[in-house]
Amino acid sequence: DLRTPLAGMIGTSKMLMGMTDPGDPRYSLAEGIHKDADWLHALVENILSLTRLNDGGLMLTKNPEAAEEVIGEAVSHMAKRAPEHEIKVSVPDELLLVPMDAKLIEQVLVNLLDNSVKHTPAGNEIAVSVAEDKGARTAVFSVSNRGEGIPAADLPHLFEMFYASRGKRADAGQSIGLGLAICESIVKAHGGSITARNRADGPGVEFLFALPMEAGADGTV
Repeated sequence: DLRTPLAGMIGTSKMLMGMTDPGDPRYSLAEGIHKDADWLHALVENILSLTRLNDGGLMLTKNPEAAEEVIGEAVSHMAKRAPEHEIKVSVPDELLLVPMDAKLIEQVLVNLLDNSVKHTPAGNEIAVSVAEDKGARTAVFSVSNRGEGIPAADLPHLFEMFYASRGKRADAGQSIGLGLAICESIVKAHGGSITARNRADGPGVEFLFALPMEAGADGTV
């Protein structure tokens, strides 16, 4: 019921932007509607996913998926939402197939990239990568940025529901503290783990999550 009108608002405002000169004051009005509707749509999706995960109503459909394709979908989505930010991608030369529910892991990546966009000024580095840890038999995904760091007091609470970091930039946009909690729920449902840390090589933050490389016949790890 909420997604249908929001999708209509997103599509219509996008059409109005395409029909209006960027210098026209009406363009910024349509752009504002588009951004707010897109934010609400993402919030609805996050709330639905978190509710289903917590209630056991969201079933994972694990299949061997190409990690680079899942990353590509997430980056493409964010490029439309935040065109002023450039996202660097690093993937292995060889195809890396990871047992996962592709749509849910894409949502994890979108949430982490969205978090980086909110806390990173335009022009500063945002990067996403994946690599296989053969020793641990996991695929390790990384989303990092060159924005502000995370206050030490916030680090233990980042993945708590409705927790918003006190270090957020004034122009970081709307946030009610659900995105990272959903990331943790999805990753744990895959039998994986997720962590966050300040970068040691300069300003910025890195989020890392690892997914098991092997799954049982029934989809469990």
